Amino acid sequence: MNNQETYIEISRISQYVNKLRGYSVLIDGTEVGNIKDGGRLRIDLQPGEHVIQVKVDWCTSQILRFNLAEGEVLKFRCGSPIRGWKLLLVLFTVLARPENYLFIEQEEEKTLLCE
Repeated sequence: MNNQETYIEISRISQYVNKLRGYSVLIDGTEVGNIKDGGRLRIDLQPGEHVIQVKVDWCTSQILRFNLAEGEVLKFRCGSPIRGWKLLLVLFTVLARPENYLFIEQEEEKTLLCE
């Protein structure tokens, strides 16, 4: 029996848009939790291929596919690409492209470079 933990961790960037609203986190099409502005969420998962998406009301992120190995920890970041002058286009985005209102991406592993 392997005692290594296998999970994902999602962090949500803090931003003005949707500040008071939680994002639903969906894994394989099922809601598994809610993440607040600036918050983090840990989800224990079985190894294998999964899809992840975040959602607020009818607006969503694109679906992101990932593979989780036994004992692996993957980190993701989510938020809304709508900031700055794009706030002026929020109504258009919500109505015309609701699947682009939010984003979720896998965080790159940071490696230290030694010189």
